[in-house]
Amino acid sequence: MREVVLQPGRDRSVRRRHPWILSGSVAREPGASAHGDLVRVRSAEGEVLGHGDYSPSSQLRVRLVAFGKDEPAPDWLEQRLAEALARRGSDPLLRGTDAVRLANAEGDGLPGLVVDRYADVCVVRASTAAMAARRDAVVRWLEAAGGARGVVARDDASAARREGFVPADGLLAGALPAGPVEIREQGRLYEVDVLRGQKTGFYLDQRDARSRVEALAEGRRVLDLFCFTGGFAAAAARGGAASLTLVDSSEPALAAARRHVERNQRAPGLPARFVHGDAFEAARSLGERFDLVVVDPPPLARRSADVPRAARAYKDVLLHALRAAAPGAWLLFFRCSHHVSADLLRKIAFGASLDAGRPLQVAGDFTAPSDHPVSLDHPEGDYLSGLLLRA
Repeated sequence: MREVVLQPGRDRSVRRRHPWILSGSVAREPGASAHGDLVRVRSAEGEVLGHGDYSPSSQLRVRLVAFGKDEPAPDWLEQRLAEALARRGSDPLLRGTDAVRLANAEGDGLPGLVVDRYADVCVVRASTAAMAARRDAVVRWLEAAGGARGVVARDDASAARREGFVPADGLLAGALPAGPVEIREQGRLYEVDVLRGQKTGFYLDQRDARSRVEALAEGRRVLDLFCFTGGFAAAAARGGAASLTLVDSSEPALAAARRHVERNQRAPGLPARFVHGDAFEAARSLGERFDLVVVDPPPLARRSADVPRAARAYKDVLLHALRAAAPGAWLLFFRCSHHVSADLLRKIAFGASLDAGRPLQVAGDFTAPSDHPVSLDHPEGDYLSGLLLRA
């Protein structure tokens, strides 16, 4: 097995079980010939610290899959997939839905791999060369043990460029339904385009927040900014909202949102307005008042250098949402980048509250649901959080 040797004094994070080894910590490495291989990691003194996936073209040189001197078992990948599936199957918090994340990268000891299941279709998303090379093994396991009727690849294209592998996209095995995959989530019905939708097709990580919106919606005028395919608005429709206003920059997403609202509304004829445009601009020109507002922007900070600009954008959109909020309104405010911390999100909300002259109460917090686990050893996996605010 090829080896990566660390610089003197640069082994502390590995000893604390952090799974990432950065390029600056490496003294000797095998180079391009070992691209995507499993390598042994040694300290400067020669101690074997662990084994991991090697990527010579990335700042993240090694993603550890095992700590200590022992090599991972030959079937470690299948073992971890089986363990992840068993955890989901016994989790009472995941009852009532047939769409779950089966593998959540470092959170399940599978760095570089995400697998989402929509009914009986699984979507595999690789973001490292090593996991891309294991794709066939993942597909075989999903068909044999995971109950997948169809398996689709939706690799992360930007990660593929950084990592130096060719991304896969499309049907890998089995068959797909003629149209979108239909899923059921706590009584809500959604259609998922596993071939062309964002990421793997749907944002499963907002399941719990959608349930909260459904519980709050009855009789309320609802604004859903950055609505995408209307997951939150459909939940509000099922919860008995008085009216809906949805804003997104994608016309196809709005068309899907319309179908989701129609399928989930408690009674026909729910007043719903679908606004095609930039949500940041739309927030500045809203002429109505709303009793329930969802502000769920896309990732605004993909690098740490983006955080100041992202913080200004978050504050701006929340400020205008507050100005459109009726007295006593509920607001849900989210961030989806680990570079923007949950603490910073609260500070942003505080600043918007001051500028708007609207005191806010924090009535609750949101995190990703239990099928998106975050390892305590890998805090960077904590990318999603939100605030439930009351004006």
